Amino acid sequence: MSYADKIEVMDFLINVLKDHEKSLDQLLTRAEDLIEENNSPRNYANNPPSLKITLKDWEEFCDRAVESELICFDLLDTTFYCNAVTETKVYSYCEEVPDITLELSEGENNLVLSGPNMGKNLENSFSLLNGQLSIGLELRAKKIKNKGEKHTIQYQLDVLYTKNWLSRELGVHRDFIVSGNIEA
Repeated sequence: MSYADKIEVMDFLINVLKDHEKSLDQLLTRAEDLIEENNSPRNYANNPPSLKITLKDWEEFCDRAVESELICFDLLDTTFYCNAVTETKVYSYCEEVPDITLELSEGENNLVLSGPNMGKNLENSFSLLNGQLSIGLELRAKKIKNKGEKHTIQYQLDVLYTKNWLSRELGVHRDFIVSGNIEA
């Protein structure tokens, strides 16, 4: 085989490899689109889940939420809500925020803390004061609201912290966790 023939064969092989590379790139792009489409939350406006199940146990909620396509959370008034959306069901969990009252004791300049779970265990009392739900999610003190001589602490959620916390707890990627609520 002459040198020119060898060059011609090499050019032919290079062109075939380029064509295969383009085909593989197109197939890879299509595969990525399909994977993204299958992993993204579906449009629930046309076909909403048929059952809404309210769970009282956080561990059971976590077990059910593993298969979720979307997690929604919110803090409304004094209640934390978390919803896990699957193809056919919406699992819901809610928990009341600890109600902590602060008041100045008469005659002394001491601050008295009271609430339904205060005083049972000193460690639990401090976690309540810091705004921690029984499931372990931490809240941020927003403001103190006056109620006559008593004051109550109002809390808010840190959205980024809550997304990360729920992602670790539920095993759901952060992109599929949103701040908001589900309307029935």
